[in-house]
Amino acid sequence: MKPLLFLAMISTLLAACAEKEKSSVDLALACQLNTCVCAGPDKLFVKKDDPEPVLWKENGDAYCPEGLELKLANEKRN
Repeated sequence: MKPLLFLAMISTLLAACAEKEKSSVDLALACQLNTCVCAGPDKLFVKKDDPEPVLWKENGDAYCPEGLELKLANEKRN
């Protein structure tokens, strides 16, 4: 029973990681048609820095410098 439960937990974690990677790729493509910004990760009780402009790869995909995340500009920031 324990090995089956362990296998199910590992499978769920891998699927969640794959979905996160897929969503970041989709967002990189969505930024070609929508306004996006590079913002720092969400922090509790700490003032967030102002967003920075998006950088672009040669193939047209948007990306951010290390330590920043790609986000749609119209998303509300806490």
